[in-house]
Amino acid sequence: GQGEFDATGPYMPCAQRRNQPMTTCEWAVARQSGGFATVVVTLPDGRKRAVFFRRGVPVSADMSEADRSGDGGFRTRKVGDLNFIEVGDERYEIPDAMVLGG
Repeated sequence: GQGEFDATGPYMPCAQRRNQPMTTCEWAVARQSGGFATVVVTLPDGRKRAVFFRRGVPVSADMSEADRSGDGGFRTRKVGDLNFIEVGDERYEIPDAMVLGG
C-alpha cells in the first residue's frame, strides 16, 4: 500500500480475457518475512491487480463483484515452482522466486 517494492520486472505471463493467448505484464512485489507478499500486476490496458500470498501460497486478490460473477472468482493451482492464478477472466503465472525472492 506504500508503493515500496522489493523487486519489479517487465515480463510476467498474463492474459486479460478468457481464451486470450498469454502475453506479458509488468509486475512488482512487496515481500515480508515468512513468505508473505503482494504481487501487483499491470495489465495491458493499464489496470492493476494485486495478488496476495501467505507463506508462499496465493490466498486472494483485490477483486470486484464483476470478477466474482459467473465462473469468476479466485482459483489457483501449482505445478513445480509455478503458481497458475485466475482472477475472474484474468490469468497469471507467478513463480515462487518472484514471491519468495531468489
